[in-house]
Amino acid sequence: MPNTLGVGFIGSGFNARFHLQAWRGVRDAEVLGVWSPNAKHAASFAALARTLDVGQATAYRSITELVADPAIDAIWLTGPNQARVQNVEEIVAAIRGGAKLKGIACEKPLARNVAEAKHILKLIKSVGIQTGYLENQLFAPHVEAGRNLLWARGAATTGRPYLARAAEEHSGPHMPWFWSGRDQGGGVLNDMMCHSALMVRHLLTMPGESLATVKPVR
Repeated sequence: MPNTLGVGFIGSGFNARFHLQAWRGVRDAEVLGVWSPNAKHAASFAALARTLDVGQATAYRSITELVADPAIDAIWLTGPNQARVQNVEEIVAAIRGGAKLKGIACEKPLARNVAEAKHILKLIKSVGIQTGYLENQLFAPHVEAGRNLLWARGAATTGRPYLARAAEEHSGPHMPWFWSGRDQGGGVLNDMMCHSALMVRHLLTMPGESLATVKPVR
């Protein structure tokens, strides 16, 4: 279909498969490809995509090959944290070599540390494509309803809010690399607090304004 977004996944593990399950509720987009350093996992992921009827996915031999395919319009970056910079560098190199992409969506965290995050942003900006952060909690219906109520009723009566609290927990991690500080980056602060930090900024930002209007004091 000409208006369908063709998506390629980098990574085929636990997290990527959650995205694949959710793809059954996504319109006008198909999962058409996957690359993983583990070829067996990539083939299994592609087969699951076909079984779920979310796209006729195939496994690719390299990121460069995946990005260069004209059928792939966007990349879902879901590999492990320690591979993030290397993965983005190969994507950008493929684009500079003539490949066409509409955008990249990146799973959290963006990188293991601030220096790596700035490097990734610089790389992506250098090729001028759109980016997105794969956050889900921000868009939960109860969060949006609560935020709208907070600003429409509470802030209108007593002034803007200055304090919000958020918490996050789950049963992970699910892979041994998470337990390595050098590989993971920041442990639970990277993996879970990133949700809460963004949630708090979202709640404290006036609807219609940029998140940049809320700056932490310390």
